[in-house]
Amino acid sequence: MKIDQSKISGNAAWEVYEVTDTYRRSKLEMEPGKWIIRTEFFADEQLIADNQQQFNDSHGKRWGDGQVVARVPLNKLYQDVIPHIRDGDKDYVKWWLNRDEAKPYRTFKGRV
Repeated sequence: MKIDQSKISGNAAWEVYEVTDTYRRSKLEMEPGKWIIRTEFFADEQLIADNQQQFNDSHGKRWGDGQVVARVPLNKLYQDVIPHIRDGDKDYVKWWLNRDEAKPYRTFKGRV
């Protein structure tokens, strides 16, 4: 089934069907019996705030063995990073963590 992007953005009639402390799931019927499921994660905001605080606190500190350099939400990890690891790209994690896109997940200054 090919999805028409114009039908799922903006004013689309998403129906919320599950809400927990960490996520909300909605569905959108594309045609009878065919649905798109969307999951929105809530915990990201607190994680990013905690990461930013740890990143700021790391200024002036030295790298060391076992240094935690990032905390990434599992949904982001599985969407953006794991596929590259599965494909055997051993350098992808370092490359991704050094990008501006990953800055909200960094907890320690410097380049990985």
